Amino acid sequence: LDATKKGGRAGVVATEPLKIVFENNQKLLDEVVNLTDNPNLLICEFDKKFLNIPKEILTITMQYHQKYFPTYDTKGKITNEFVVVANKKDLKGLIKIGNERVVEARLSDAEFFWQKDKSQNLVKSVSKLKNMNYFKGLGSYFDKVQRMRKLGGMISDELLISKEKVELSASISKVDLLSDLVGEFPELQGVMGGYFAEAQGFDKDVALAISEQYLPIGLESQLPKKPFSIALSVSDKIDTLVGFFGINQKPTSSKDPYALRRLALGVIRTIIENKKDFKVRGLIDYSINLYLEQGFEFSNKNLQKDLQEFLMERLKFYLKEKKIRQDIAESCTSVFNIDNSVIIFRKAYSLNKVINKPLGKDIIASYKRASNILESEQKNSKFELSNTTDPGIFKSDFEKNLFKKINELRKYFSSINKDEDFDQSLANLASAKKLVFEFFDNVIVNEEDQSIKKNRLELIQMLCKTFENYVNFSVIEAN
Repeated sequence: LDATKKGGRAGVVATEPLKIVFENNQKLLDEVVNLTDNPNLLICEFDKKFLNIPKEILTITMQYHQKYFPTYDTKGKITNEFVVVANKKDLKGLIKIGNERVVEARLSDAEFFWQKDKSQNLVKSVSKLKNMNYFKGLGSYFDKVQRMRKLGGMISDELLISKEKVELSASISKVDLLSDLVGEFPELQGVMGGYFAEAQGFDKDVALAISEQYLPIGLESQLPKKPFSIALSVSDKIDTLVGFFGINQKPTSSKDPYALRRLALGVIRTIIENKKDFKVRGLIDYSINLYLEQGFEFSNKNLQKDLQEFLMERLKFYLKEKKIRQDIAESCTSVFNIDNSVIIFRKAYSLNKVINKPLGKDIIASYKRASNILESEQKNSKFELSNTTDPGIFKSDFEKNLFKKINELRKYFSSINKDEDFDQSLANLASAKKLVFEFFDNVIVNEEDQSIKKNRLELIQMLCKTFENYVNFSVIEAN
């Protein structure tokens, strides 16, 4: 193996065929190669007995603590070999021996902690969380898990899963914070809890939920997918957001010391990408009451409103990152609230897909032609328009045909529930273009007979409101 430096980037070149695989950690490779003048790679190894401890302990010990590179076999399993970047050639093998001793010592400590920690009864340890402070004004970790239990129970009702299992996973979710391993490797909180739960025979769903409770940790990171993992992850994040917003520890434009934006984005991603619309406002209300029941006082009297707006801003950020046009995002978020995040995303995504195609252009052209005339006439008229029109005084087939089409569309929108096919909805709206344009090309809206004029304006208003069953098209820019 040879290490190379080219254009400020580090690389590894195999001088002979290898049976080991590296994880592509370019950041670490750049760091260690740039710390050396004459980088040389050494293949070292540790005792195979350490392969029995969780792989995350091995990788963190090597990568983050020692700047070494773990290796994997062709099936992706970690091996007992690791790679060290040395500053010179190891002609006598002393550098190799020294690095192996360091890793053996660290892994011996980790193995000792692992054997000790995994035998600590998780359920009996929950009460010890009373002595671990969570945050000033928000109680202990024991207080937090009691709130999470109840929040998780509420979410379990929406997901139609076992309430007992969700409550159990919440109860023991923070016990690993008491362990020596998490004390030594703070990055492994949650992950170690999952291993402890598995070692003590807890249900696989419970163990997985505990290990995934902090996910997702960014826009591209892994996401909890299983219902029990979703329930625990969301309940933890909602409890944290409500607590910190309650004591006015909100992010500012320049600072977010408690990573609340990341947490809120985690809630949004978990909901949208799993297609699970929760009653988020209900969860926030319930979470506030859980704090109050425990005797905590919140200084922020606009908590519910502030947190809803904050989550909606994170949702808009998510839409922007998904390359959805700002006006399309606004057309959805101005109609639906945070309880409808999945609907907001899917409607925006579907419209964004077609907005510059003929179908999208037909929809916008129909709506804008109608809404512009309606807006212009309403500015200058004294009419009070009703939500219906009188087909009995239609003067032409163009009015009748448009009225018939509007009723078809209204019937379609009233028949759909949560199973709306958004692409189909857009196709249906686009199909109205021919009749809309025939109406405007052949019918004089500004009729001298005021009753006929009013009736035609009401027909146009019906058309606009029918389109707005999908989103608020008035904020979308015309192509």
